[in-house]
Amino acid sequence: MARRLAEQTGKRVLVIEAGPSYPGWALQMPLASLRLRTAWSWNLESVPQPQLNGRRMRFPMGRVVGGTASVNAMVAAAGAQGDHDAWAAAGCPGWAWADLQPCLERATAAAKRSLLPIGRPVYESAFSQAFLQACAEEGLRRQDPLSGAEAETCGMFGLFQQGGGRLSAARYLHDVQPAGGLTLLPRTEVRRVVLEGTRAVGVELGGRRGRGQILAREGVIVCAGTILSPRILHSSGIGPTQALEAAGLPVLVDLPGVGQNLQDHFGVPVVVESRVPPPGRPARWLQAAAEWAIMRTGVMASNCCESGCFLGPPGASPEIEVFTHFQTSRHPRAVEFSVVLLHPQSRGRLTPNPANPWGPPLIDPEFLSSPADALALQAGVARVRSLVQQPALRRFGLGRELLPGALDLPAFMRDHATTYYHPAGTCRMGSDRLAVVDPRLRVHGLDNLWVVDNSIMPTITGGHTAATALIIGERAADILSADLAHR
Repeated sequence: MARRLAEQTGKRVLVIEAGPSYPGWALQMPLASLRLRTAWSWNLESVPQPQLNGRRMRFPMGRVVGGTASVNAMVAAAGAQGDHDAWAAAGCPGWAWADLQPCLERATAAAKRSLLPIGRPVYESAFSQAFLQACAEEGLRRQDPLSGAEAETCGMFGLFQQGGGRLSAARYLHDVQPAGGLTLLPRTEVRRVVLEGTRAVGVELGGRRGRGQILAREGVIVCAGTILSPRILHSSGIGPTQALEAAGLPVLVDLPGVGQNLQDHFGVPVVVESRVPPPGRPARWLQAAAEWAIMRTGVMASNCCESGCFLGPPGASPEIEVFTHFQTSRHPRAVEFSVVLLHPQSRGRLTPNPANPWGPPLIDPEFLSSPADALALQAGVARVRSLVQQPALRRFGLGRELLPGALDLPAFMRDHATTYYHPAGTCRMGSDRLAVVDPRLRVHGLDNLWVVDNSIMPTITGGHTAATALIIGERAADILSADLAHR
């Protein structure tokens, strides 16, 4: 969005990033970067979850230029069209799939202006190929690249990769030559938005650089992600009066929806013992890293979750996603199937932490608070067990099921269910009392303040939210450029 605004408006745009510049040396090699990524993440934690035996969930969102796109698994699957059409139907004109598809194509198609083209995997493991054969035996239709647009489809995922290396959203800041100019300020934390009355005029900085302010002529755009965008609004005195007062924060604008409506893709692992040694086992890392460094090929070019399927009633939006791992940290010789609930009924919230009101919020996703979510996941586990019995995977050498195994499924979920790192919805777009931004992404009740990231989703999409973030950024640039032109 920052790049497009600079290009389209000719205005000066400053990007403030809490983390460092994109360290290509560490995050460019796909498989290795998945082990290293916590060094460039916020590594936030939820409060204990009652439905999960009091366990805390980790949220390792990106703390680096490019955000979570610099540390994620690089899957490019935008989900079903109906998921986006539901936004428009819920009172967000301009956000139907017909409005958003050109934004996705501009960002990802193999065109001159595309900065993150969706590529095919350079490496395809034998396990991924066997899994897709099993899906065909189960009656699923092959779709390459797999996008999540339809239920009962399977395929290899398209990836944000090029030439065997990661494509991060940090690429949008490379070789920028707009008329106005774009400046990056890394390693700088934003403490709050500075308001004059109801007008946003800049930001106050915090962290290692100490206090200071940066003023903005046109306004402030908050893009800190689903977890930290509400935190910045809270610290600015924008949010639910009761929660702000409880944390000792000033109340400048009572906006009860800030931090509410937290949604996430949540699921369980199915782990099956395998007689085939994993291709990316530690004993092969030195050889594999050398192959990648010289030719950009081999298992180090893989994201480990290469293939998958989307399940649900034919003709409807998918309800469950299954994606594969040709190896797992849970066992030295096993494969893993992630069973993911795409449209959870559970809703959580973020609130300021009274013990540290200027720090990370209290994250309470309330996973499995809706009984319907547990039932849907149990159905997804049953589908995976059916897939595992297909001849293609039996020939691959799968043995006993390690998880859930003989465990009671409800008990298994309480012990092993987890997030798949797609939080959304905490600064919801809409026009009702609990909406935070309007369909032009302006914060209700304020001037010159916008929120642009996955927190604005009214309902979470059924795809991988890296693609959704790109769509939102491109669409926001068009909206904001048009609005700024009419000032």
